[in-house]
Amino acid sequence: MSDKRTFFHFQERALGGLWAWGLASMAAGLGMLAVPNRALRHAGLQALSWGAIDALLAWLGRRGARRSIARGAADGPRQARRFRAILLANAVLDAGYIAGGLALIRSARGRPERAGMGVGIVPQGLFLLCYDLLLAWLAGPWARELPEDQNV
Repeated sequence: MSDKRTFFHFQERALGGLWAWGLASMAAGLGMLAVPNRALRHAGLQALSWGAIDALLAWLGRRGARRSIARGAADGPRQARRFRAILLANAVLDAGYIAGGLALIRSARGRPERAGMGVGIVPQGLFLLCYDLLLAWLAGPWARELPEDQNV
């Protein structure tokens, strides 16, 4: 890469977006839990739950990247390929989350809790699908980079 920083620097920065999304989702979810509308409360519960999971995954990923930076890890290209594979597999799951959320909305039939769950799941799946695909694309150059001793 042109700036000679490692994949782990990229990973630590990139997961900051997931961290921010997770925290924002939790804050929005907490706010929605306070409203009297049952559908919105269930959407809020989804936002809170997904946000907590996203924030935890981002925190763990960033911590791992910082540890790799601190120890001077040299397996960046291998880890970048692993990271991309995980992101692409997650993108498939994200599409499933969107479909599942839409199915919940369609099948709610007067059950506001079910509709709210679907309304809460769809934006989480949409964000994660876009985010995972973007990060997989951005990690591509890191996955193809050769170790220093193999560059010609």
